Amino acid sequence: MIELEKTITIQAPPYTDQNDKVITPEPQVVDKLDVLYHIHPEQKMAFATFSNVPGRFMLYQGEDYENNQDDINITSLTYKLLMVLGDDIETTINNQFPKTLEQDPDGPGSILTSMIKTIGIKSSSNCSCRRHALEMNEKGPDWCEQNIDTILSWLKEESQKRKLPYVEFVAKSMVQRAIYKSRKLIAKNQEDSKEAESVSG
Repeated sequence: MIELEKTITIQAPPYTDQNDKVITPEPQVVDKLDVLYHIHPEQKMAFATFSNVPGRFMLYQGEDYENNQDDINITSLTYKLLMVLGDDIETTINNQFPKTLEQDPDGPGSILTSMIKTIGIKSSSNCSCRRHALEMNEKGPDWCEQNIDTILSWLKEESQKRKLPYVEFVAKSMVQRAIYKSRKLIAKNQEDSKEAESVSG
């Protein structure tokens, strides 16, 4: 258990359940972290996991493990973990959660996914179309516009996998519409933020 100097909020991202309802998990406000250390000499690695956060934090691996194995103990592991977590522990931990489309509803990938969903085509949590949509969100509407041929090739490949007809001009118009809508929503949000700042200032 690691006692924190101040409380942090652990917030899992929103997701859509089986009934197509967007669920936002309750945030957890904690002042300590329930950590479990894993030491694997045969694999030359030591890492940490938390009870309420996905993934693992690598502390020692390979040559680094070999050079420090005689000194690896709870104290050294805790010190190394705090170094890995950095100054902004809350952000580091929350970044461990897998990204979801619901986190960025105004992103071009999220908007395109919603448009495709309206014609009866759904993406699963682990399908390539969802990964591509997350990439579109991350890179933004400008990148999507400059790389529209890449996005169309993704849609074509996914259509072939699902044995669905692919009509390029329809797909292109949907992507362009998603980019336009995303750009408009992002601009509006930025404008609203500036107005809110000027009012509070």
